[in-house]
Amino acid sequence: MNIVLSKLDPLITKFGLDNTDQMEILKGPCSKIGVRPAHVVFIAGSVALFSILFGIAARFLSTFISIIYPAYRSIQAIESSGENDDKQWLTYWILFSIITLADASIGFALEFIPFYHILKLALFVALFHPQVKGAEKLYDQFVHPLYLKHHEKIDKGFQKVQEKVKQQVNDKFQN
Repeated sequence: MNIVLSKLDPLITKFGLDNTDQMEILKGPCSKIGVRPAHVVFIAGSVALFSILFGIAARFLSTFISIIYPAYRSIQAIESSGENDDKQWLTYWILFSIITLADASIGFALEFIPFYHILKLALFVALFHPQVKGAEKLYDQFVHPLYLKHHEKIDKGFQKVQEKVKQQVNDKFQN
């Protein structure tokens, strides 16, 4: 089996998956069955991609992929010291939230676009891929200027809501 799997090594390197051999969560199970974690990641990714291409659980798989890897890398960013990776993951989650909110609002119409989930997954991969750093680029180009323009109004709105909620809670518990 390792002879067959070793033929995947050039593809694993080409797609930058060699570092997945260092994932602690995969090392134990993979060593028991005698395969590289990178092989498991590559095969699972390939199965997921083909499933998405053929519309089998496309929504679930594209959402799963766009959450699991970034969540793991976010944990690594929190646990790392001195690395400048926090901005990448914070900006990813900001954009993920914006896209997910838009998808929840108008996604029913977008579902009719051929290969919509593939396009959406490609967008998320471009946002989180460490060499592309699309999240930082989109944040700097679009979100940051909007934030600077509107943050005072938004802060005042949140403050009003917070005061109303606090007042409601106080009124409930004082009666």
